[in-house]
Amino acid sequence: MGMGDEASKEAFEWAIGCTDAVRACGEVARFMDDLASFKHGKNKLDVASSIESYINQHHCTDEVAMDVLDNLVEDAWKTTNQARFDRGALLPLVNRVANLTKSMTLLFRNKVDRYTFSHGNKDRIRQQFIDPIPL
Repeated sequence: MGMGDEASKEAFEWAIGCTDAVRACGEVARFMDDLASFKHGKNKLDVASSIESYINQHHCTDEVAMDVLDNLVEDAWKTTNQARFDRGALLPLVNRVANLTKSMTLLFRNKVDRYTFSHGNKDRIRQQFIDPIPL
């Protein structure tokens, strides 16, 4: 949508094929969300987070599980960045996936869930995209 000539059949097939970059974007979103919301607990209808699943599967502490997920987020970032080099012909589309991945840092940076608890997002978005940078 809104991509013009860049939205070729090859680009569409790449995007719906759940490529490494698309999968990495989902991993960054899920893992960063789980890392940010883990300490808040969960509602009784929530499914297990990736941290809880890792703890149950590997019988480790939550600190170890969080470190592992931090490493998985870092690996997913590397995968997203590598796609920019590997798919030069599809770079505008790959950049859209990378930009969506980057937006997760706005919502979940420093293990703070700004998606669920969004009281400061309006000011942050205004600062990032609307207000000019003072020189």
